[in-house]
Amino acid sequence: MSKPLQYFIIVISIASIFLSIYTIYKTQIFFDGLGGIIVGIGLLGALYFDNYKKKTK
Repeated sequence: MSKPLQYFIIVISIASIFLSIYTIYKTQIFFDGLGGIIVGIGLLGALYFDNYKKKTK
């Protein structure tokens, strides 16, 4: 995976987490915001495991 793509995934996932927290704060609808947090954490986790897989090879 190229570095620009990794940076794009990091920015998108962090934006997803922060916007979800903002949604929970403003609307008090917890489960709608929780989906965005899970997506953001999932993207960061996939990126982490992809980099970990490259280091072990």
